[in-house]
Amino acid sequence: MAAIDALTGDILQCIFRIVTADAHKCLRYWKRALPVLAICRRWRELTIHLVYSTVIIGDGPVIESSYMPVDVCTSSDIGARNQNTNMDLLLSTGYIKHSRELVITQTPTEYPIQLLVFIKHALGNFCEWTGIRVLRLSFCTTIYNYELHSENGREDNARAAQIAQDIAEVLCNVDTLAIRTMLDNEMLIKFAETLGRCYFGQLKDVWWMTPACIGSDCTSTRLTTCLLRHANNEQSMPLVCPQQLKSMRLVPYTNKFSWQCFHFDKQSNNIVFEDLTNLSLESRHYGIRVPDDTPILLENELNISFPSLRHLSLICVNITPDIIQLFAASPLTTVVFEGLLENALHLQALNLNRLSMLKVSTWFGCTISDEKFCTESNALFQSIECAVVVFSVDIDDMAINATDVYWPCLTHLELCSEYIEDLALDLVPRVPNLVYLFVRAFKAGKDETEQSAQEYFECLRQKYSQPSQSNITNVVLSFATGRPKSFDDLATDLFVHYLPKLRNIKLDNAV
Repeated sequence: MAAIDALTGDILQCIFRIVTADAHKCLRYWKRALPVLAICRRWRELTIHLVYSTVIIGDGPVIESSYMPVDVCTSSDIGARNQNTNMDLLLSTGYIKHSRELVITQTPTEYPIQLLVFIKHALGNFCEWTGIRVLRLSFCTTIYNYELHSENGREDNARAAQIAQDIAEVLCNVDTLAIRTMLDNEMLIKFAETLGRCYFGQLKDVWWMTPACIGSDCTSTRLTTCLLRHANNEQSMPLVCPQQLKSMRLVPYTNKFSWQCFHFDKQSNNIVFEDLTNLSLESRHYGIRVPDDTPILLENELNISFPSLRHLSLICVNITPDIIQLFAASPLTTVVFEGLLENALHLQALNLNRLSMLKVSTWFGCTISDEKFCTESNALFQSIECAVVVFSVDIDDMAINATDVYWPCLTHLELCSEYIEDLALDLVPRVPNLVYLFVRAFKAGKDETEQSAQEYFECLRQKYSQPSQSNITNVVLSFATGRPKSFDDLATDLFVHYLPKLRNIKLDNAV
C-alpha cells in the first residue's frame, strides 16, 4: 500500500471532503474538523477552504434537529453557547473574506428579541459579507424556553421584522436559505416571515421549517430545491414556478394545503413539474384532508404532471387510486411508501415492475387484523419484478403465523417487535428471494441470564437443526442493551447455521 504522502492532491481532497462533510452543520462538528489542519502544511492547504468556508454563530444543534443536546442542563449554559462562534478565528486569519456559508444556531431562554439583537450586532462587527451564499438559521427548543416573553409585543414584533430586513441587506447575495423556528413564538415567526419575504425572489434552494407565512404575493422563478415543512394554503404560500424545481419535499402543517402555489401560469390549468426528479410528500398526522374532504393531493381543477419524476416518497399521506394516477405516467425508478398497508395496495397502479426499488413501511403500528394483514401483504408482494423490494413492518401487536404469509417478491425484510427471533426464522422459507434480513427485538435478552439464554437458544437450535434453502447473505440483529454477554454469540451461531449462504452478520443495540 502506498504511503499517504504519495496520494495526489485530488485524491486527498476527495478524502478530506468526506472527513469535513459535516463541519458546516454546527460548531461542534466544525471543531472536530480542525485537527486535520494541524497535521502538515500540505494537508492544511488542501483542507483550509473546506473548513474555513463556514462562519458559525451559536453552539446549538444542527438545523435538522429542533432540540438542544441533553448535556445542556442550565439556562446559563445555553446563554454561553449562544455566544460561541468561530468568527474571531476566521477574522484573525483573514479567511472570513472567503466564507460562503453562515450558520446561526440559537436557543432562546427568556426574551428572544435579545438574541436577534445579538445576531445583528455580531454581523455588524464585519462589513464584508458579500461572499455569503448560504444562510442557515435555527432557533431550537429546550425545557427552558417553552414559555418565552416579550415586554412590548407589537414593538418587539416590529423590531424583529426590522432586524430581518437589516440582515437581508447585509447578506445581500444569499441564494440558499434554511430556517427553523419554534412553532409558537410570534416574534420569531415574524422574523422568519420577514426574512423569507426579503430573500424569496432570489433563492435557488430553501428549507422552510417554520409555520411563518411568506405570503402568496411573493414569487420565485429560480427555486430548484425546496423543503416546506409547514406548507399551508394558497393564501400564505408563495408562488413558485414549477418548471425549475428539481427536488421538493412537502410536509403540510394544516389541512389546507393546495397545489395552487405552483399554478404559475394562470392562463392554463396545467401544472407541469418539468425537471422535478425527487418528490417527497409527508404528513405528521395520517389522514390530513383538504376542506372538501378529498385526499390532500387532489386538485380537480388542475392538471398536474411529473414527466421527469424518478424518486417518489409518500410518508403517512392519505392516498387513493386517483392520487396515484398523478404519478402513473412518471418514469419512476424508486418508490418509498410509509402508511397503512391497505393504502399500499394502491401502489399497484404505478406499474411497479418498472421500478428498481420499492420500499413499503408500516413502522408506526398496524391497526388491521392479523388475517387482513396476511391477505393484503400477500396480495402486494406476489408478482413485483423490480430488483429491490423492501418491507419494513412493526408486528408488535400482531400474532402472525408464518405459514399464512408468502412474499416471493421480497428481497429485503425489516421486522420490529419485542421478541422476534423465532418468527424471523419461521418466515425465511416463506420469502424465497430474500437476501437481507433486519431483526429489531428491543426486549430480546433483557431479562435473560447466561443460563436462561443458553436454554433458550438450545431450544431454537433443536427447532432449526436443518439448514434452510434461503439465499439470505446479510443479517442485522438488534437486541436489548441489557442482554447477557453470550447472547450475541448464541444468536450468531443460530443464524449462521440456519442460513448457509450468510456472508455478513451484524449485531447492535435496539434503541
